[in-house]
Parts: sequence; C-alpha cells; structure tokens
Amino acid sequence: MALTFLLGVFSFIVFCLGLRRLLHSDKRKNPTHLLHHVTSTTADASPSLQSPSFRPLWKYDVFLSFRGTDVRKGFLSHLYKALTDNGIHTFRDDAELQRGNFISPALLGAIEQSRFAVVVLSENYANSRWCLQELVHITKCVQKKQMELIPVFFGVDPSHVKRQSGNFAKAFAEHDKRPNKDAVESWRKAMATVGFISGWDSRNWNEESKLIKELVQDLSDRLFSPVSTSDTGEWIGMSTHMRSIYPLMREDPNDVRMVGIWGMGGIGKTTIAKYIYKAFLNKFDGACLLENVKKEFKRHGPSHLREKILSEIFRKKDMNTWNKDSDVMKQRLQGKKILLVLDDVDDIQQLEELAGSSHWFGPGSRIVITTRDRRVLDQHDVERIYEVKPLRTTQALQLFSKHAFKQPRPSEDFRELSLDVVEQLGGLPLAIQVVGGSLYRRELEFWEDKLDLLRNNGDNSVFRALKVSYEALDDIEKKIFLYVALCFNGVYMERVRKVLDLCFVSSRRRVLPTRPSIVALMEKCMISLSKNKLLWVHDLLQDMAEDIICEGKDERPWKRLMLWDFEDINRIFSTNTFCTSFLVELNLSHSSIQTVWSGSQQDLGNLRSLNLISCKHLNEFPDLSKATNLESLKLSNCDNLVEIPDSSLRQLNKLVHCKLSNCKNLKSLPNNINLKSLRSLYLNGCSSLEEFPFISETVEKLLLNETSIQQVPPSIERLTRLKDIRLSGCKKLMNLPDCIKNLKFLNDLGLANCPNVTSFPELGRSIRWLNLNKTGIREVPLTIGDKSELRYLNMSGCDKLMNLPPTVKKLGQLKYLNLRGCVNVTESPNLAGGKTMKALDLHGTSITEKLVGSNSEEPPQCEVPVIRRFFMKNVREHIKKRKSNR
Repeated sequence: MALTFLLGVFSFIVFCLGLRRLLHSDKRKNPTHLLHHVTSTTADASPSLQSPSFRPLWKYDVFLSFRGTDVRKGFLSHLYKALTDNGIHTFRDDAELQRGNFISPALLGAIEQSRFAVVVLSENYANSRWCLQELVHITKCVQKKQMELIPVFFGVDPSHVKRQSGNFAKAFAEHDKRPNKDAVESWRKAMATVGFISGWDSRNWNEESKLIKELVQDLSDRLFSPVSTSDTGEWIGMSTHMRSIYPLMREDPNDVRMVGIWGMGGIGKTTIAKYIYKAFLNKFDGACLLENVKKEFKRHGPSHLREKILSEIFRKKDMNTWNKDSDVMKQRLQGKKILLVLDDVDDIQQLEELAGSSHWFGPGSRIVITTRDRRVLDQHDVERIYEVKPLRTTQALQLFSKHAFKQPRPSEDFRELSLDVVEQLGGLPLAIQVVGGSLYRRELEFWEDKLDLLRNNGDNSVFRALKVSYEALDDIEKKIFLYVALCFNGVYMERVRKVLDLCFVSSRRRVLPTRPSIVALMEKCMISLSKNKLLWVHDLLQDMAEDIICEGKDERPWKRLMLWDFEDINRIFSTNTFCTSFLVELNLSHSSIQTVWSGSQQDLGNLRSLNLISCKHLNEFPDLSKATNLESLKLSNCDNLVEIPDSSLRQLNKLVHCKLSNCKNLKSLPNNINLKSLRSLYLNGCSSLEEFPFISETVEKLLLNETSIQQVPPSIERLTRLKDIRLSGCKKLMNLPDCIKNLKFLNDLGLANCPNVTSFPELGRSIRWLNLNKTGIREVPLTIGDKSELRYLNMSGCDKLMNLPPTVKKLGQLKYLNLRGCVNVTESPNLAGGKTMKALDLHGTSITEKLVGSNSEEPPQCEVPVIRRFFMKNVREHIKKRKSNR
C-alpha cells in the first residue's frame, strides 16, 4: 500500500510543482545561462564586470600592476621572468609609456580574466591616474570574489598606503585639485583597501632575488596547491603537477579540449583527476567525475555509464526514462559547457562510447582522461597530454612522513632510514603511502628489516613494496584485505563488516569482530573509506590480490579462497564443483538459471543471504533444508515459480526477511510453519495467491497487495506483533474480520482499490495510517473518534461514502484527510482544528456551504509545500524503516 500510495503522492506533487513553475516561469528564469551566452560571445568587446554566479576559467594567472620605468626595468622584469619560468601565465602591460587619460577596455578585460593581481606599490604609484583607476577596478573584482590581490610594498611603508600619508599624501593633494571629487574619493578607498591587506614588504629582505623567490613560490602554491587541506597528504606534490596541467586546461570560450593524464599505475593519476575536478568544478554548467572506467565499462556497459554521466551533469538521480545511446548524449551535451573526468581508461572503445569527439560538447568544455596507456590517447587524437612523473625526493619524504609519523617530516632518529626507504620506492605515491602506513609506530629493528626486504626483493618497485606490506599483515588482516579487494570493493563498510563477521571465528567457535582489522588496514593504507562510508581498494592492490588468490590455482578455481570472476563462477556451477561450506552470500539475481542446485547434499550452514530476484527461468525452489542460518531470502519476480515445498522452509528459524513479490504463478505457501525469527513477508503482486499465508506468528510486516485473496481469516489475531499489513488492489477481498481490532501494534493498514470491502474495518487504537480509497465503504462509524493516534486517512474515490460522523473532531493527531471524489459527502467534516492538521482535500465532494473548523478558524488548504514537507518526512521515515529491515 505504502509504495502504491507514495507513487501517487509523488505524481500529485510533481504535477503541482510543475504547475507552480509554469505560473512563475517568468520570475524564475536563470540569468546565469543568458549571461554565459553573452560573455562567451562578447568577452573581448565588453570589459564590464561579470556576475559572480558565472566564474569562468581565468585567462591569466597573474596581472601585474606597477608604476615607473625604474620598477619595470628592474624588480618587475625579474619578477615577470620568475613567474613565467614557473609556468605562471602573467599579464604585464608593456605599453605604460603610451598611456592616455583613460584606461583601455582591453586592460580592464585582462584584470577581470586574471586570478591574482600583484600590485607593486612604489613611491610614485599614486602619482598616476591610470594606476589608480586600475587599482579601483582590481578592488571591485576582489570584492566580487573574482580575483585575489597581493600587494608588494616596494620601498614604502604599508601604513603610508593605508592612510595616504608620506609621498602618497603629496600625490593625493594634487588629485584633490581635480574637479571630479567622486573619482578621487574612489581612489582613496581603493588605496586604503590595499593598505589593510597583509602583503610583501621589500624592506624585510636584503636581496630582491629572495623576495621574488618566496613571492613566486607563494603564488605557485596558491595557484596549484590543494583545493582543501588533507590530513592524509593526498595533495602533496600537486603544485608541481598543476604547473603543467593548468595551461592545458586554460580557457578559450570557443574551443573544446581533451586533456590526457598519462602515467604508470600507482603514480597518482586518480588523485590528480580528483584534484582537477574539485578545483574546476564550479566553472562549468555541469560536471561529472567517472572513476574506474575500465572496470565499470566491462561490468555495466556503455549505456549505464552514459546514464551516470547525464545524471551527474543534469543533477537528476533517475534517468531511466532517457534514451541513453551516444547520439542522444551528444544532443543533450552539445549546448552545455561541461567538465567530464574519465578516470582509468584502457581501451579506445571506452572513449568512443563516452566522449566520441569534441563536437559532442558545448564551447568551453574540458574532457580529462587518465590512462596507463599512451596509445589510447593517441588513437583518440588527444593532443594535450601530461605525463605524470614520480614525486621528487622532498615531496616523497613529506608524503611518507604523513603516513609513517603522522607529521610533515620524519623523526630525527629515523631520518636516514626514511630517506633510504623513500629511495627504494621510486617516488610512487601509492607505494609510499602503503609502506609508510606499515611502519607507523614500529621499532627501529622492524624498519631495518623492512628496508632489507625492499632492497632484496626484485626490481619492480611498486609490486615489491605492496607485496612486502601485504606480508607484514597478520593472518586475519590478510584474509580481510583479500575479501575486500576482490569481493567488496565499493561496498558499504557496515554491510562488509556484517558479512565478514560471519567468516571469522575463534578456536572456541566464537565470532571474531572484524572492525578492528578493517580499521588497521585503513591505517596501513591497504584500503580506504570514502565520505559515503564505502570501502575502496586501489586497482594495483586489487591486481596484487588477484595474483595472490590465483597463485598455483589457475586451472583449479574451486580450490581458491574466493571467486569473483563470472567465467570461473559459471564453470564451478556447470561442473557442480562449488564447495558451499563457507558460502555466506549467494547473489544470482537477473540470471537465466533454472535450478540453483540439485538435492539437499550441499553444506549451507554458513549461508546468510540468498538473492534470486528476477530469475525468470527459475522453476524449482532451492532446497534450503540445510541453510539453518539463512537470514534473508529474495525471490521476487521469479515468474515460473509455482510452489514452495514445506521442507525448504521448515528449518529456517533464523530467517528474518522473505521477499517473494511478483511471483505471478505462485499459488500457495506452506501453512503451519512457525518461523521463529521472521519479521517481514513480501507477497505483493503474487496474483495467483488465493489463500492468506500463515508461516510465522512473529511477522511484523505483511505485503499482500494485488493478490487474489478473498478473505482474511479470524486466525489473523495470532499475528500479535503485526504492525503493517497491505492488501491494496485485492479485487476479490471481502470485509476484514472484527478480530483485527485485537492487533494492538497495528499502525498501518492498506485496503485501497478493494471494491468488495464495504464495511469500515474495526481497528485498535494504535492505527496511524489508513488507506481506504476506492473501496465500497458507505459510512465511517462513530468509533473513529477512539483512534487517537490516527494521522492519515485517505478515502478518496469512495463514491458511496456518506458524511463523516461528528466524532472525527476527537482525532487530535490527524494531519491529512483526503475525501476527493466522495460525491455523497455533503457536509464539511467537523475537525479538531488547531495546528496539527496539515492538508485537507475535499475536491469533488458535494459540500456547498463555507468550510469552517470547530473554532471558526479557516481550515488548512491543500498547499503543495505543506504536503511536500509532510510526505517527505514520512517518506524518510519509511525509507529508514526499510533500511533497518534489510
């Protein structure tokens, strides 16, 4: 009932919201896209400040503002060279001597298109009207957060700038003689603004070269440094990479660029990709970071990934209704300036399907591709390629220290050893993190042994480092790492923990909690945890795990600790060699199997979950007589399933959730089986089911929507824990027995679209949600007033329903009442009034008089925001409840 009802509610909300948008469309037009069009086509012609809502990629990194030939030929020339030598794109106006009375539009445009303004304030700076106009425009850009200002107080006292004293007082005394007082006042304000900014005072350096070196380093760090700080040090070395990558990404409003990030595994390509995504995210109409393209493409195919890209860019979760072929993707993205990051591409087909050519995307778009294979980029005509080089020694040592010491530099006692270890790891970030994590809080002798292993264990520095770190794990950590790497990569930590807790027991057969080992693996950088609490393992570590598991067992997959490859699993099932004694979870959903296994010979003592959803050809219910620890059974949408043998269910005393929804040929369930742990039973959509099922007295949720059940027997009162029963769409269902009122915990009842239900059900006082729309009920009894917890009552479409009794006034908790289409209702319901009532729908009734409440206040109208808040709250509660039942 809830699912059907919620879909209807959402349809209504969507309709109302769509109507509201239509009515207010003129007010809600987004100026950003219009502005984008204007600025893209007239950027050179119009120097006016752009809206802060549209922040394009900067054309220049730095704009230099200065005054005087002596400054230009001396300090500024050295600064300009140092900036350009470090890959910082700098604007310097060399036409200073030919300046006129007005600042040129091109110069104003250069200011607006720069990320930083370095203002060199010399003694004569304020003498120039040109410089002061420049400064006013710069400070306006700073206020709009379009750029940052870095003042250099070149031979002047910053307090003189702040107060316009000293030489600046003389300059402004001359300016005050000008007739345009407003302009002079704006110059003063701009100068004061700069004076209050902490800048670089040249008087603090004995040599200009040192000042320039530190200034350039500071700019470099701010331009190419982390978008956010990271305790793990993942952005270390990023400024070096970005000095080369930033020019490749530089904006041209009319071109579409594909940028390749190329390098060996473990070199940091994915980290660079994430940094680029974070750094440039807000500069585009839409953006998508698609990780692990290689494996996702193989696993799900191109349509799924195109859907994911469109979902991210258009910020819509459900794109199932969209045609997802490449032509449609091209049509939808041609007009949008987007950032698309494709991480870990290894085949030209992946690029052809996901980013076929630059013509797919709107002007200004950037497509960033990371790969180990240079040939893939060449085949796709990607011309702008950055080869990722290993970290320099200082950077590698800093990253290593973050993991080995949890601080930026090594402890003094371990400095030489740290340098030796870092040297062995070849500047590869992944190896540095893993080895560093394995050495945290280890004694000196352990470090020396580790270094010896690194020196004497072959030539491949990455696998050498990773294998050494794996060998340093204890036995439980090794197994957990292998399970996570090969079976649970990208899975929620809590789910992984629950499954793995079943796999590890002590010598006394007691469960060994795996959380401490998972945390230890995180600390050693063997696995990581995302913000969404998903466990992740680097692809190189996955490769190593596969090698470890498959070592010596390539031709005998049944001998392995675990299976993850489809072909191996299929081979095991086909030859009937899959040892099941350690099987914890079996998921064969959406497969074409007809039977799972034959007979009852399998040892299923550890099986906790069996998922056979949408196995359309499954014609035999699996024998689960030995699966005595099974907790979750899912066989929904198995069209050929006809019956369930008693023997398969009778022993499942730990079964909590049983889902058999939409098994359209299932006619009956075994009776007189009392499963001691069963909490939820889903049989909705089992259209051939005619008898009410009794398999457990502990059941709390029972879904029987759209079945062929005719009667609910009086024995239903045995289900003393029942909280939720849904019978909506049961066209043959007759009135419910009176004993249903004895179900003290029942709070949700669905009887929608049950035309043969003509009597209002007798219910207990705990009922909260009651859905009776489109039933044959004629009247609501006086006892309705006893339902003090009732919050929701839907009787819409009950065309035989008469006026509600006056006792509805007692329903103090009622929040939603729907009588839409009840044509025989002629009197407005006498409601409790007050603030509890959220929505009332009387559309289509025969009420004619003015609708008033008992306290003469206007009753709440059916307003969309109110309904949306009310339903979203209950939807969240419903989803939370469903998750807790999984």
